[in-house]
Amino acid sequence: MSWRPYEVEAVRSADVSPEVGRALVDPGLPVNCTGMFVRDSALELRVRDLPCGQAVCLGVFEDGVNSYWVLIDSGEVWMAYGYEGGPQRFALVNSSVDGLQRLLRLWESFVRSGRSEDDEDYEDYVAELLDRAQQEDPAAFGDEDAWWSRVFEEVGLGVLGPE
Repeated sequence: MSWRPYEVEAVRSADVSPEVGRALVDPGLPVNCTGMFVRDSALELRVRDLPCGQAVCLGVFEDGVNSYWVLIDSGEVWMAYGYEGGPQRFALVNSSVDGLQRLLRLWESFVRSGRSEDDEDYEDYVAELLDRAQQEDPAAFGDEDAWWSRVFEEVGLGVLGPE
């Protein structure tokens, strides 16, 4: 997975906290994490008011409609999601940019693992993966309808899996 830092001056002008700024500049975020997170130069670091506060765009989901936003005041990462042309909803994705980075790394390692449902220990592997994900950012799993809760539920159901 290729990670790219955000431009220092652009981050500075987005008025995010020093902690968020450091995470965005080093190591940054992936250019494309298997479609789960994709950098979009047209939206990147654009400021927008969300119902939960003023936020800066980090990137999008592979569909280009659902997007990741970091709240300026708290550093939490939220998703604006819905269907193209329809109303948007908003939900917590991660407690921080650092939490997003950790879960994207874990997601990438899972997708690229070469594992299969046919593997004898696959269920144990998925259970350990979910435990690790929850340890990386417990707040991201605080609600069963949260982004990562739903993603990993689909992993457990066999809907999403390694490539």
